[in-house]
Amino acid sequence: MKNKKIIIICLIMIILAIVISLGVKLYLNKDLENQRQKLQETQEKYGWVEKETVDVLVAKFNTEIVDSSSLNPASTDYLTEDNNQYWYGLIDGIYLVVVPEKYTGDKSTEIVDYTLLYVDKTSKYESDAISYIKHLIKANNSNITDNEIDSLLQEAKVKSTSGETANNGKGISIGYIEKNDSYQFQVLRSYK
Repeated sequence: MKNKKIIIICLIMIILAIVISLGVKLYLNKDLENQRQKLQETQEKYGWVEKETVDVLVAKFNTEIVDSSSLNPASTDYLTEDNNQYWYGLIDGIYLVVVPEKYTGDKSTEIVDYTLLYVDKTSKYESDAISYIKHLIKANNSNITDNEIDSLLQEAKVKSTSGETANNGKGISIGYIEKNDSYQFQVLRSYK
């Protein structure tokens, strides 16, 4: 009689364990499906761009600069690595900053997280900043039109007071941060 009770209790425990594990698995699968759905909705809303290495994105920026302006391109002659970021001096008081997802010191393999244009307000070349940021945006996504760039820059300044960024669904967002002596336009990349 005791053995029957033990066997019945063991069977009930096994069945209960199976039911619980199936329930957890179904819940996790549903949660995973919800996460996939949210990711797809985010990609549809904000778009995405292909992953680029630091070297490739800087080369695209330089191509934009050289092909369409007389501005100075980014050069390793004026490159400083600081705080896991690459600072390219473009002209006195204006810098292209490239931030990799994971810093290794190898620009040929590091994937870009975001880029920014840092501008010292006292620079006598501050008027070149808008041209530089437009080229930087084009380098991040060549499918963006000049009108879209102008709209993004205006929207970024407006949204900066709330800490938000401007986005037009083409895989990049534009942020703007202003301090007493400097400001920066950030180009944030969205990857698939």
